[in-house]
Amino acid sequence: ACAQFLSYIDWLLTVPLLMIEFYLILRAIGVASGGIFWRLLIGTLVMLIPGYMAEAGYLNITVGFVIGMAGWFFILYEIFLGEAGKAAEASASAAVKYAYNAMRWIVTVGWAIYPSLR
Repeated sequence: ACAQFLSYIDWLLTVPLLMIEFYLILRAIGVASGGIFWRLLIGTLVMLIPGYMAEAGYLNITVGFVIGMAGWFFILYEIFLGEAGKAAEASASAAVKYAYNAMRWIVTVGWAIYPSLR
């Protein structure tokens, strides 16, 4: 139980920071709205908090999983097809597009395989 708690504390620090990096990349080129920041931050909380609650026994594990996955899919939507993805595609230089694209594939593939590594 303690190891689970520590994992979630780690994730509550690192995952929002990773999401904020998407915002900062777009902000650096002047195309990020505050809405991008808040949607990504809220997506991380929707992904992480129900997962912890389910693992700690405060929420049904299936319900926690479904809500957490909805948060992850919301993040993926935002960085690929939402305002953040559209802003990167429309306004970024080749170098910024490369960095942004690399980050979104790290989030997609890295987070998809992470449960099997845990």
